[in-house]
Amino acid sequence: MVRFSYTDSLKSGVPLGGIGTGKLEINNKGKLINVTILGNFSNPIKTTRGFHIFVIPDESTSFFLEKELKVYNMQNYEIDDLIYEGVYPFIFLKGNKNGIEVNLTAFSSIIPNNIKDSNIPAVGMEIEVKGSKSGKIALSFPNIVGTSPIGRRDRRVGSGIIFENPKSIDLDPRKGEVYITGDNVSKTISQYNINVDAVEAFSSFIYKDLYEQNRVWNLLEKYESDEHEVTGFWDDPAGIIISDYKENRVRFVISWYSRGKSFQYPYGYFYHNNFSNAIEVANYFLDNFDRLKEESMKWHDIDAEPWLKDAIINSAYILSSSTILDEKGRFGIFEGPENFPVINTIAGLCYEGALPILFLFPALEKSVIREFAYAMREDGYVPHDLGLYSLDLPIDGTTSPPKWKDLNPTFILLIYRYFKFTGDKEFLRELYPFAIKALKWELKQDKDNDGVPELEGSGDSGFDVTRIKGIDSYTTSVYIASLIALREMAIILNDKENKDFINELLEKARKVYSSLFNGKYFIPWTDIEEKFVFSAQILGEWWVELLDLEKIIDEEKISFALNYILEINGKVSPYCTPNMVKENGEVVEKWTQAYSSWPRLVFAISWLGYKRNKEKWLEILKKEWDNLISKGIVWNQPSRINSRDGNPEPLDGYLDHYIGNASIWSFVKK
Repeated sequence: MVRFSYTDSLKSGVPLGGIGTGKLEINNKGKLINVTILGNFSNPIKTTRGFHIFVIPDESTSFFLEKELKVYNMQNYEIDDLIYEGVYPFIFLKGNKNGIEVNLTAFSSIIPNNIKDSNIPAVGMEIEVKGSKSGKIALSFPNIVGTSPIGRRDRRVGSGIIFENPKSIDLDPRKGEVYITGDNVSKTISQYNINVDAVEAFSSFIYKDLYEQNRVWNLLEKYESDEHEVTGFWDDPAGIIISDYKENRVRFVISWYSRGKSFQYPYGYFYHNNFSNAIEVANYFLDNFDRLKEESMKWHDIDAEPWLKDAIINSAYILSSSTILDEKGRFGIFEGPENFPVINTIAGLCYEGALPILFLFPALEKSVIREFAYAMREDGYVPHDLGLYSLDLPIDGTTSPPKWKDLNPTFILLIYRYFKFTGDKEFLRELYPFAIKALKWELKQDKDNDGVPELEGSGDSGFDVTRIKGIDSYTTSVYIASLIALREMAIILNDKENKDFINELLEKARKVYSSLFNGKYFIPWTDIEEKFVFSAQILGEWWVELLDLEKIIDEEKISFALNYILEINGKVSPYCTPNMVKENGEVVEKWTQAYSSWPRLVFAISWLGYKRNKEKWLEILKKEWDNLISKGIVWNQPSRINSRDGNPEPLDGYLDHYIGNASIWSFVKK
């Protein structure tokens, strides 16, 4: 597991929440951060006051499972130390105070091929206390329902508290409810005010957003609930449930149920088909706690050395941080939910890197491919994505016009990849006409009839802010891979005419691609005098080896190209492997996509290299992974890394929670 101390810089914690439900995070200081549980996928609540775990041993002083405590005058009640370990979808938070050790396990339910139980809008928490035979544990949670605090109220229901806001309007994305409950609950404080008294705050310079009031914690056993509707801005409601130790452990569930719709999320939720409210959700989770926990851990059985296993498992975090699943069962992944919230981008190793979906939830992969098929333009062009905050407004590309030349080949490969891993011949038969139509559009981009499409130099590929013009090795390699996959489809479906036609296309395309080889590597593209080693030059080979198809070109050229990427690109930076490097070891500085690395591309190419030179390519892979850990961005990986300092590029506003970095799941394939 990836481990952090409370002193480490951690941008994001493990996202906890089901597929398409939104998520919350608990960080290495024990704080609740980056909450998106109420339709605010692209606008997380960055810091959340009022969330605490308070341990009350009978034999010792009470304390919070938290560091840098913001409860006024209670800093002595912080825990002495905190260690945070994460392995998606679990966190383990361990601390000690006065000889008493507390271990928190929090998780969301992610169970392969079980969409219902992987779409539960809830987090389970199990807290174990060692060194104390008896006592209580209190869990507090704030009311964050409704964009405006006016109208919020908390109510005790059963052995828990429901947080709601009846004043929220239907167009408020944060309309809904949250519920907390647990086992062996002995006391409930359904509502109290997080804030210190306003007059005291201003006279003592204790600002509202800096400190919380301490009265409720000093008087916990005697404090009485104050259930009411919030009508003023200084009233910030939260609630507390208190459970007795039961065999030195306590279980809690935090559940939610979003009911609002807005332009940023105009759909319903798939979990609406299975649950009616947050109370039903919590009760189901609590009743099935052990099973959900056990089955969510089973898929971690991956045969790889520990650090690589960590990298693979944790790179699936986008299932909770970045997904939507609407009431009709339509599935989507934001390319970057906060900074670029277009859904299901397929260019430049984006969605095609989302291998956990294919391996764990193939039915969702099927949904994505079908959506793209029916979003195809009349002329056969496959769009870049399905829309901004939308599954219904497909976009031609971030820099279009012109239309991109790597999208149609990628779409063809996605169809065959789904068939390869599922054997679903009927789906292949349904999508085959769309694949043929996609090919016909691509052929029209070959303006000089030499056998491959040319780029126009205006960002018409996944390298959208790089001026690539002419025949480029990246697009050509992916195009050849798509022809090989489409020919295989034609063979399976007994389409001899198209099989023969594709064979002719392949022969021409390979000749052109071979002409790009300079005896050492494939040049990046033809309309540039400066030659350099381009990491994406053989990306098509990643596709065909993943699909057990024939090579895009002879092995000797592939091995040469991989060796130059390893020796030139792989050694120029102590942090990462940049995309474009001159033979003399100088990083190309012309474009941001040149001097930065794309982790998704490094992960994919490393898998190709690993199959030929295991030890050296593992070093390249581990360098990239270790840098993500050192920057505290394991569970919020960027689109690109600056090779000069190892930071996300750009530092402010990088493409967050990037869709494609799960390409490291290539290593799961045997």
